[in-house]
Amino acid sequence: MDNGSYNYTIGAVPNTSSNTFATSVQSYGFTIVLPDGVTANITSSLGNTASATFFDGNAVGQSAIDGYLITETLGSPVSLAAPSAGTTSNIVTIQLNETPTSGTIYILENNSALATTVTALKSFMQADMEDDGMATYSNRVDANASGISGTSSYDFSTLLVETNELAEILIYPNPVKDIINITNTNGNLVKAEIYNLNGQVLLTKESNLTTININKLPSGMYILKLYADTASKTIKILKK
Repeated sequence: MDNGSYNYTIGAVPNTSSNTFATSVQSYGFTIVLPDGVTANITSSLGNTASATFFDGNAVGQSAIDGYLITETLGSPVSLAAPSAGTTSNIVTIQLNETPTSGTIYILENNSALATTVTALKSFMQADMEDDGMATYSNRVDANASGISGTSSYDFSTLLVETNELAEILIYPNPVKDIINITNTNGNLVKAEIYNLNGQVLLTKESNLTTININKLPSGMYILKLYADTASKTIKILKK
């Protein structure tokens, strides 16, 4: 999920199911690919010991990229939300140290040419997913398939469109108690959405986009995403 300001959250998305058994995770790993020269800080949401091992794209024959192999072995297994909850469980948050305007950030797919060549970069998750009274941890990510679902990449070139077309939009107040005001001198907005930090859409509005009433939402941090015909803009909103 794009949180704005070059900050991204990666989560575990459950398959749609009525299953109420919460998956228990013992360890996980995956690779994030970035444009050449871009670095990042990684924060774990499941534990406090996520390891981010940097690799230079030149070392794997791809000079246009760099990346991080992110792994974590949890001191005690951590439970994710059960599939029946339909909730994305945050795994890590990535904050870029640079502000790239081209290239892409993406999660490496297990069936990609790079992962097939450098198998250490493949995703895995050692987890117990069976409600059978036993704690049995095994890899639940197919090493020969993509292993990815949902939005798994972000193209930095879209930021140029956002900056030019939506630069004059003002959002206030922030923090906000009830009403978000939107000043849009170009009048080109077509939709607004409010997300929670798990990536769930809580509110959508497609008309009268000068105000958004969020008084029914509990206090906390949210993501406001504004859409024009050919661009979008993402802003963090703090609800008091």
